[in-house]
Formats: sequence, structure tokens, C-alpha cells
Amino acid sequence: MGDLLHGSEMKSQTIAGVLATVIGLAVAMYAFAYVFVGDTYKSDRRVERIEVPKAPVVQAMPIVKGPVVRDLPLPEK
Repeated sequence: MGDLLHGSEMKSQTIAGVLATVIGLAVAMYAFAYVFVGDTYKSDRRVERIEVPKAPVVQAMPIVKGPVVRDLPLPEK
């Protein structure tokens, strides 16, 4: 092991690889523990959902448009 770290030209890359592996394994172990241990503490009770009555459908009023004015008289001076 001493030869691997001290005799290598890529010493920083080797250390970074080992550190990344250790961190990756720690994150994976935490994730598995969170999933499997978290399931044991869940309650077996089911929450009853109450149906909310739907609002009645209301027809919209038709849009009333006013008269179209095509020619406006010019003001007199």
C-alpha cells in the first residue's frame, strides 16, 4: 500500500479515487439504511379519505357585444 500512494506519479488522483469510493459507499449505506429502517417505523393505520362533494356545473353567460361603429363623424372646428 505504501508503494501505491508514495511511488505513484498520480498521487492526488489516487487519493481522490479512494476518497470518492469511501464517500460513495457511505452515501449508499445511508440510503439503504434510510429505506429499510424507515419502513419499520411506519404505521399500519390507513387514513380514510373523505369524498368532497363536487360543485355543480354552471353554464356561463354568453358574451354580449355592443354595436360596431364603423364611421365616426369628425369634430367640426
